[in-house]
Amino acid sequence: MKASPDLHQLIRSMSMSEKRHFKIYSSGHINGDSKNYLRLFDAIDGQEHYDEASIKNDFEEETFIRHLPSEKNYLYGNILESLNAFNKEKTFLARHSNFLISIELLFNKGLFEQSKKLIRKAKAEAYQLEKFSLLLLLLRGELLIYINNEDDKNLDKCIAEELRILDIMKIQTTLMRIAFNIQIQIDKGRVSDSFLNAQLKTVKRNYPQQYDRRTFWVNYYYHSALGLIYTVQNKNLKRYECFKQIKSIMDKSPQFIKDLPSIYHSNSNNLVNVMCFLEKYDEAQAIVRRQKEFLNVYGIKRATLSRIVFLHTSESELYIFYKTKNYAAASAFVKQIESSVKKIEINFNPILFDLIFMMAVSELMVNDFKGTLKWLNQIINAERESIIRKELQINARILYVIALFESHDILFENRLNSAKRFLAQEPQFRMQLKILEAIKYLSEGSSRKKQKTEFAKTISEIRKQQKKLNAESLNKQFDFAEWIESKLK
Repeated sequence: MKASPDLHQLIRSMSMSEKRHFKIYSSGHINGDSKNYLRLFDAIDGQEHYDEASIKNDFEEETFIRHLPSEKNYLYGNILESLNAFNKEKTFLARHSNFLISIELLFNKGLFEQSKKLIRKAKAEAYQLEKFSLLLLLLRGELLIYINNEDDKNLDKCIAEELRILDIMKIQTTLMRIAFNIQIQIDKGRVSDSFLNAQLKTVKRNYPQQYDRRTFWVNYYYHSALGLIYTVQNKNLKRYECFKQIKSIMDKSPQFIKDLPSIYHSNSNNLVNVMCFLEKYDEAQAIVRRQKEFLNVYGIKRATLSRIVFLHTSESELYIFYKTKNYAAASAFVKQIESSVKKIEINFNPILFDLIFMMAVSELMVNDFKGTLKWLNQIINAERESIIRKELQINARILYVIALFESHDILFENRLNSAKRFLAQEPQFRMQLKILEAIKYLSEGSSRKKQKTEFAKTISEIRKQQKKLNAESLNKQFDFAEWIESKLK
C-alpha cells in the first residue's frame, strides 16, 4: 500500500511562523521524547516529494521508526493542535466561540450589562461578515437580557431583528440551493433549454426587491446562478457581466476577501478566462496583475492558495502573450518562472499541467523545440500518477508532433502514429483526429495538391469545433487551426 502523503502536505503548507510555533509548542505538549518528533518533522519538511523509504532509512537505528504509521498520526494530530493554538485569534469561529462562552458566563453571574457589551461587539463583526447563524445566537442572548430587565421596547426590536435575519437566511439559502442544483445538473449532463429557462425565472423571482435583503451572499449566489446558466447557453457577454458583478461586490467588502480569498481568486480567474475568450486582453492583464498582488495587499498568508494563484496567473499571462503574439516576452517569462514550477509537487493540483502546456506553447512559438519537448514530456510522463484532463493529454501529444514536424525530427512519423493510436481509444475527440490528419497532409507536401479543397474544408471544421469547445469550457488552448493555416501560407 502506498504511504499517505498527508503529513508531508500538511507540513509543507505551513508558514515559517507556524513551523517555529510548532517547535516551541511541541516541547511542552508532546508526550515522550519530543526531540524524535521534531527530527521526524524536519526530515519530512526537507523533502520536496514525500519518500517514506528514505525516512525509514534515515532513522533505521531509532526505535520509534518501527511504528512509523502511528508516529505519523500522532505527529499529525499535534501539528493540528499547534496550528489551532497559533491561529486561535485569527479565525472568526475561534474568536466568537470564546465570545459566546464569555457572554454566557457573564449572564449566569448576573452581570447583564457586561454581557450586553460583549454581544454588541460580537454582533458588529458578525454583521460585517454576514455570519447570520451566529447572529441568531447573539440575538437570543440579548433577548434573555431584555426579558430579565422587563424591557419590552427593546424586546420587540430584538424579535423584529431576528425575523429580518431569518428572512435573509431563507432568501440566501434558496438562491444557494438553485446555484448548486444548476451546477450539479451541468456536471451530470442533464441541462436542457427548458431546464435553464425555468431556472432563470426561478433565480430572478427569488431575488429580493428590498435592498436591505440584498446582502453579500444573496448577491453572490444570484450572480453565480446566472453565470452558470449563461455559461451553458454560451452567452459570454452576459457571463462576463456576472463575473464582473461578483468581483465588484467582493472588492467593496475587503473583509470577505480576507475571509474567503479562495472564492475571490476563483471568480477573478473565471473573469480572466471569459475576458480572454472575448479578446479583452488589456482588461484581462490588469486583473492578472492585481491577482498576483492581492494576497500581499490583504495580508493573507496561505501557502497552498499562494501556489494556486501563481499557477493560474502564470498560465493567464502566458496565454495573453501568446494571443497578442508577444512570443519573446512569453519565452522570457517561462525562463523566469521555471525554477518555481519545478519546486511544485507533481500531484499538487491538475492546473499545474495547464501551465506546463502553455510553457511548451511559448517555447514552440520562438522555435525552441528542445524546450517545447521538455515541458510536454513532463505532462506525458506524469499521466500514470497524476490526474490530467484527457483533452490536455491529447493536445500535449499533438503539440509534440507539431514540434517534431517543425524541427524536421526523424521521430516525427513515429510520434504521429503513436498519437493516432492514443486517439483511437478516445473516439469522442474527433476534432483532434482531424488535426492529426491535417498535420499528416502538411508533411506530405506537394504530392497531394489536388486535395487542397478538401483540406480547406477540414480546417474550417477544426476551427468551428475548436471555437465551440472553447466557448463551453474557456480552457486556454493552442490554436491548432491557426498554426495549420500558417503552414499552408
